[in-house]
Amino acid sequence: MLTRSIGRAAVRPAICMSRCLSTAVYEPPKYDELDTNTWLKIDKETREEITEYLDWKMEANWSLMTPREQRAAYFVAFGDYGPRAKPGSKAAQMQMSGAELILRGVFSTVLFTAVAISVLNYGKDRRVMENLDKLKESADHVS
Repeated sequence: MLTRSIGRAAVRPAICMSRCLSTAVYEPPKYDELDTNTWLKIDKETREEITEYLDWKMEANWSLMTPREQRAAYFVAFGDYGPRAKPGSKAAQMQMSGAELILRGVFSTVLFTAVAISVLNYGKDRRVMENLDKLKESADHVS
C-alpha cells in the first residue's frame, strides 16, 4: 500500500507539470490585408471566427489592439461588402441568400410585366384616341 501511494505521488506532479507547461495558444485566422476580394474568398466559418476574435479584442481597451487588428475591425464593421457594397457588384450578390435571390427575381418579373402591360395599353389607348378623333372629324363634316 505504501508503494502504491508513493507511485501515485510520483505520477501526480508529472501530470500537473505537463498541464502547467502546456503551450497551446489560440492563434486567430489570418486577417492581414483584408479587402473586399480577400474577404469574399474566405469561407464563412473563417469569416465568423475573425469577426468573433475582433469582437472579443474590442471588448478590452482599444489601445491594446495592434494597428493591424484595428484596421481589420474597421474593415469588418465598415467595409464595402454585403449591405455596403455597390448595388449589382459581385460583393453584393455574394451576400444574398437563396430566398433573397428568389424574391428579387419575383419582384423584377412583376415590375417588368407591369411595364410591358402599361406600354401595350398606352399603344392601344393612342389608337383608340386616333379613331375617336377621326370619328369626331367625320361627324363635324356631316353636320
